[in-house]
Amino acid sequence: MTPLYFGERSRRLFGLYTPARAGGGRARGAVLCAPWGPEYLRAHRSMAQLGKWLSEAGVHVLRFDCHGTGDSAGDMGDARIDGWTGDVMTAIDELKDTAGLQRVTLVGLRLGATLAARAATKRRRDVDGLVLWDPVLSGREHLAELRALHEQTLRTRGLSAGPSELLGFALSEALVQDIEAIDLLNPMPTWPARSLAVVSEHREAWGALGAALPPGDGSALERIEVQPAWLEDRHSGAGAVPVKLLRRVVEWTVS
Repeated sequence: MTPLYFGERSRRLFGLYTPARAGGGRARGAVLCAPWGPEYLRAHRSMAQLGKWLSEAGVHVLRFDCHGTGDSAGDMGDARIDGWTGDVMTAIDELKDTAGLQRVTLVGLRLGATLAARAATKRRRDVDGLVLWDPVLSGREHLAELRALHEQTLRTRGLSAGPSELLGFALSEALVQDIEAIDLLNPMPTWPARSLAVVSEHREAWGALGAALPPGDGSALERIEVQPAWLEDRHSGAGAVPVKLLRRVVEWTVS
């Protein structure tokens, strides 16, 4: 695993590149797009494990932090959805250059899946696969869920926080507006012919997600009942690592 900074000097992004460990067959690559905020922290182990297993299966992997998050440069107060989508595309270019690839697969979780989906529509020439893991379809609903959890946490701990904070993460009014505007399936997206939506909880909206996937054998909506990786496990205090789901993503990516 190689840590690196990449992108333009004014927007330096931090990433971890893991080369493919298994030989044979055509070279493959995957850019992993993490969720945002508290979901990023809880799902960190799962994203790291997914990257490890993809590498062992013969896939070059790049995990990275969007501008203003994690170890990347920038201020969270300046973060915008369009900028983060651009960061995904910068990561595509970095992995292609680093590993000598022509095309890559995008794998995203929650808001990271939404960013991956947006980037995939803009980079159809060099994105040949898309994995949407419990994607955020409605930004308004996503924020409502996070706010409810935020208020519950504050009540439990007897704390108070300012209006620009959500579970300890700064949230500008501009970013709130960007997230609330997310309606991933409207207009109907044009995603790669190979697109997998894998979901770990029941939502009525998944029916519409399945209908939006490209027709053909290369695409599918699959429900794998596991504990969500982005929610806190009461035993460990971190997110669960859904082994069955991760194995399925690896299997699909290399198939």
